[in-house]
Amino acid sequence: MKRVRRLTIYLLSFGFARGALFVSPILLANLLPSRAYGTVEWAHAAASLGATLAALGVSSVLPLIVLKRTPLGSVAGILAHHILLAVIGAILMCSALWLEGGESLLIATLLATVIALQGLWSVNLKTHGKGEASLLLDAGLFTLMALAAAVASRLHVVDPLLWVFWVVSAYAVCLFCVTVVAFLKRLREGEAVAYQAVLTLGFPLMIATLVAIAATTSGRLLIGYLGGALLTADYAILARAAALPIVAHQVVLVAKFRHLYALPDKEMERVIVFILGMVALSVVGLWIASPALGWMLGPAFVRAFHSYPLPALWILSQAILWSGISLNDTVNARQQAMGKVLPWCIVFLVISIPVAMALIQYVGVSLAHFVYIHGILMLLFYLTQVFAMYRAGIRLLRAWSVAVCSYLALITLMSMLY
Repeated sequence: MKRVRRLTIYLLSFGFARGALFVSPILLANLLPSRAYGTVEWAHAAASLGATLAALGVSSVLPLIVLKRTPLGSVAGILAHHILLAVIGAILMCSALWLEGGESLLIATLLATVIALQGLWSVNLKTHGKGEASLLLDAGLFTLMALAAAVASRLHVVDPLLWVFWVVSAYAVCLFCVTVVAFLKRLREGEAVAYQAVLTLGFPLMIATLVAIAATTSGRLLIGYLGGALLTADYAILARAAALPIVAHQVVLVAKFRHLYALPDKEMERVIVFILGMVALSVVGLWIASPALGWMLGPAFVRAFHSYPLPALWILSQAILWSGISLNDTVNARQQAMGKVLPWCIVFLVISIPVAMALIQYVGVSLAHFVYIHGILMLLFYLTQVFAMYRAGIRLLRAWSVAVCSYLALITLMSMLY
């Protein structure tokens, strides 16, 4: 009965948190003007990259330190780095306001600070077995932005984006204060900062996370650069809706977070195959149900889906690759194979992204052309990652086959039917 009760509480927490995280961007798309929503989505994509780069992977070291997987580093060092990151972010925002910098860059800097601090505490909660609380925290940023936009819309505010900015700023201050209090407590307990050791451990993990985020957020970043805010808004609303199958990935991953660093290799592959299979089935289910989801996703989704039905389904299928890339990174961190895999992935991105941008401009900038070329790019990135892992001695043939075959089968079938 205790296990059933714990499972019930976890699933309810997961459903509430993932529901809030899923619904919030949809609400933003319907509450904000298209240009403002496109600005927020571009800023969030840029902030995800910026936060990963600035955090230097030190939050990813937390489970290794807490679970005694390494004798190096300290939690105090991780907290100190995030405090420094927040202070630098505040200075950059003040400079942007003083110099009247671009709105997008200002919002991106603020979001980068929040993403880094929120990510730190989310990892901390998961590491200590508090998956339900971490899920609620992960939904915090977009939930607050949606609430701010809803209040602004209700009050008929002329510039709702300004309300969003100040609410997120208040959230950043709260996260910063919690981090400072935790850091001072560690110092009072006599814990060494061990800052250099934390950076040494975190840097390879940061590069891995940065490469993965560059691959998965490249859609919003590139289409924002090529097509502007309005095209970004259409792409983002479809991508947000298509992220729903990732719930199947997250429900298992969060529950198994602590165990993923300790499971035997064969059991690890079994879990990965199970997650990928759940994501693929979720993609099929959402594909079948998509024409009837307008009541839930709102008019912005209905307009975008009816304008771009096949690109929308291609974006939906990419959930399989997003899941596969994330799971590969988990395996590489566990096997300490980052140094052997990352060079191949980095070289691929450096070469392929400019080529893809040139190809899109050559055939004509449109959402359809972008989605098809970006979908192929994502598949090639995943195959490059798989090739590098195979060279490093990692063998997950069943998992890799499930990901590639299900993705190719779905986009082929969709293309034939549409």
